[in-house]
Amino acid sequence: MGATAEVRRRCRLATEPHRDRGVTLHGVDGRTYHAIDATEDARDRLADLRLGDAVEVVLEPVRCRGDGWRITRLRRVDRGDGPAGRLQGTGPTQRRPSGERDDSAGRLNANP
Repeated sequence: MGATAEVRRRCRLATEPHRDRGVTLHGVDGRTYHAIDATEDARDRLADLRLGDAVEVVLEPVRCRGDGWRITRLRRVDRGDGPAGRLQGTGPTQRRPSGERDDSAGRLNANP
């Protein structure tokens, strides 16, 4: 695929990077990116990252059965300091800054 297929996003690491270059990223656009490959430079940078770190990435689609991506460029923006569980702002069990759970999605689906 050509350079026009590249995607540039700001994301948070949703999983610890794997030794085989794989990592799951949550984009600020709400989309999940499954990076299954990376360039050599990006692999070196991935080794220094951990769950929750914010990064700017350039991704290109990979031909595979699923929705796979290859990291071509990577830069850490912010060191994550949240708990090792779900990231803040990623679903119905979001954590509020005070540490309280937000179960609003469950309340919305409850029968009156």
